Amino acid sequence: MESEKYVCIRETGAQNQVVIVDMAAPMSPARRQMTADSALMCLDKKVIALKATAAGTPGDALQVFNLDTKTKLKAHQMPESVEFWKWISATKLGLVTATSVYHWDIEGAGDAPTKVFDRTPNLAGAQIISYRTSPDGKWCVLIGITQGAPERPQLARGLMQLFSIEQQKSQPLEAHAAAFSSVKFAGRDAPSTVI
Repeated sequence: MESEKYVCIRETGAQNQVVIVDMAAPMSPARRQMTADSALMCLDKKVIALKATAAGTPGDALQVFNLDTKTKLKAHQMPESVEFWKWISATKLGLVTATSVYHWDIEGAGDAPTKVFDRTPNLAGAQIISYRTSPDGKWCVLIGITQGAPERPQLARGLMQLFSIEQQKSQPLEAHAAAFSSVKFAGRDAPSTVI
């Protein structure tokens, strides 16, 4: 659950549907018939992102709809499958494929997501569990897990890729979780972004 405003549930069965629970009115869930494989509600407004795989078509079809106005905001056919995705702001989705990370601005010009960086080799084959950006948009962190060392395979090994947008450089690290924060250090005028 990423949003404090909405809970989005995908129900499968005879009729696939998405159930959207507005936490301000939890007793009145909205049900919509959708064949999507995955659905994400925006963090703070009635906008839903859908991801689906079509037989015979490589990659994933992505669509974003405004549920209040009943309009399609964006649509794009990704050339490769999206392994992990999440809203990184109220207007931007982070999309992670097997090789790269993209940002998709639902209010920006053009329909295609923008490639931000390639994944580092330490994350090859890892299950991606988190992706975050710093509040100023200058840093990104991608986190995955793999099986532990051969002597302790039951333990998950945490892997992380820290990426600087300004320097266009990555640093592979070992960690299971990360968060960005802004801290004001003594002797400095401006706050610093820390991870």
